[in-house]
Amino acid sequence: MGSFWYFDETEISPDDPDHSAPDNISFNGQLVNHVGPTICAAEKGVVYVDSDTSEDEDLDTLNSTCRGHGISVFSDPHNVTFQIVKTKIHDESKRVIYYLMVLRTDLGIDTEKVTVQRRYSNFASLYKALKKDHPTFLKDVNFPGKVFGHKSNVNPDLIESRRIAFQAFLQTIYKHKEVRQHQAFKDFFYLPGLKEATDNLKGGQLENCLELLLNSLHLQVKLCDEVREIIATLGAIVVVLEAQGKLEDAERYATAALELGQDDYLCDYMIPLLDTAAQLRWKLQMDKKTIERHLIHVQKMSGAEADHVCTLQELAVKRFDKDK
Repeated sequence: MGSFWYFDETEISPDDPDHSAPDNISFNGQLVNHVGPTICAAEKGVVYVDSDTSEDEDLDTLNSTCRGHGISVFSDPHNVTFQIVKTKIHDESKRVIYYLMVLRTDLGIDTEKVTVQRRYSNFASLYKALKKDHPTFLKDVNFPGKVFGHKSNVNPDLIESRRIAFQAFLQTIYKHKEVRQHQAFKDFFYLPGLKEATDNLKGGQLENCLELLLNSLHLQVKLCDEVREIIATLGAIVVVLEAQGKLEDAERYATAALELGQDDYLCDYMIPLLDTAAQLRWKLQMDKKTIERHLIHVQKMSGAEADHVCTLQELAVKRFDKDK
């Protein structure tokens, strides 16, 4: 009987004064241990770690480095839908806030609530960027125009028509791979949270940093971000958890990241992740021989010299330096 690790569904309400809402995201992912018979990963979470290993596992096999660990990155855009479940008028600015929920439809009822709050200007910026780079993708999109005056802006009929139009807009563009990989799409959903988390990491604000990283990771996985970007977020989570002394959780996230990119020898994060995982396993009195053998193999395959490789923490804090 093994242990099955998956994302918790803890929801943070944006109206709860006891919780901050970084980047206006309401999902707070956690790894939760479920002891019992193995259950299908797709039934529960997107990040899972099965800690049950067989006694006769071949530790000399590279694939066994992260055997039983994994991340499910959903690749079928038809299984993702966007619903604006709520609108709210800001008391002071009179701007309308749209509560956008990202849902998976392939499993029936999606219990993993991921909600972001966005304004008209956010949708308009995304539309403008895509119209410039991929105009053909928008030929069937009827994007609502801008109106002037606070009274016009908060008209209930206008808000409802925009709500429907924004949903249709996102559903139409998401089916295109070029859109999902577009900078403006990432900026709309999760990049602001990741960048704020990186700034918090630099400033030592670990709790807020971890919340932002977990929220952004959940969106990245659900919206099919590039694998290396998901690995980068997992690496940052490992750094924070290790700094907090949560070594078991750090090791599990490191192992999940390693399985996701174990054949990508040229990924900048692979050697630092392997090195960190080996150190964590040593501290936890776990077997680290397989990790160390894999580390030697990756160093050989990539041609990287140990003295010239950044640490996982250095990669995490410098992740967005090139954007500045």
